[in-house]
Amino acid sequence: MTAARALAAASALALAVALSTSAPFPAAAADEGPHPIRWDVRQYLLITGVGGALWLGNEFAKETLAPEACRFCGTNALDARARRLLLWSDVQAARRASDVLAYGLLPGAIAAHQILAARGAGGTMNDGLVDFLVVAEAVVLAADLTHLVKYAVGPQRPYAHYGNWTGANHAPGADDNLSFYSGHASLAFSLAAAAGTVSSLRGYRSTPWVWAGGLTIATGAAYLRVAGDKHYLTDVLTGAAIGTAFGIAVPRLLHGREDKQGRPTAQVSLLAIPLGLHVVW
Repeated sequence: MTAARALAAASALALAVALSTSAPFPAAAADEGPHPIRWDVRQYLLITGVGGALWLGNEFAKETLAPEACRFCGTNALDARARRLLLWSDVQAARRASDVLAYGLLPGAIAAHQILAARGAGGTMNDGLVDFLVVAEAVVLAADLTHLVKYAVGPQRPYAHYGNWTGANHAPGADDNLSFYSGHASLAFSLAAAAGTVSSLRGYRSTPWVWAGGLTIATGAAYLRVAGDKHYLTDVLTGAAIGTAFGIAVPRLLHGREDKQGRPTAQVSLLAIPLGLHVVW
């Protein structure tokens, strides 16, 4: 399978799902607008700003933070068998396709859906933007944990373990020992789960489509990481589980709904104090 055909196939699948999930379905009571989400700009800026800065800082400091040699250099029977079954001959095509799904089409589809769904439910574009900001908060927190675990565990990637280099003159790099767990899988599933959870909190009728479409694209992105020899099966399964957990927990715990009397549902608040954060239930 050539790179062009792989990208075309992945893009066609993702675009089809994106279009279906972006349809402006009416809410059960369109004249009432979307169900309100507890929203604190200061809390959002604190969590997402600091978390986003850590994410970018970890990316730029990868050469320094990544282990020089693998701490876990072997594999297991399950991962070895899954690799034989799922590996593509053109690993670069699979890697590019996973990038397109996780970093392009999925977040684009989610942003479009939240804006259109909010308007279809009688809300405004600002409601849709708030939705997407809550999703971004979950993604940033999940990504920070991903980096922490990668640098701490230091497992060898499958392409390095099996010598499946894409270039003739490969030199060891910082990325060779950051296999566990998959950042693409964590990113994609945190995006999908957060969008589905926010849509559930908002009461959008398109919520089932968001869950189905988002998880379909996220599964494709995770599969392509194994096909591209970047990760083992257990890497992507772990990333999917942790990303989903963040995607569900962050909107529900940090941004719960209000009831009909305007009282907040269960929610966690984070307050800045001189020596750290204070968690308030």
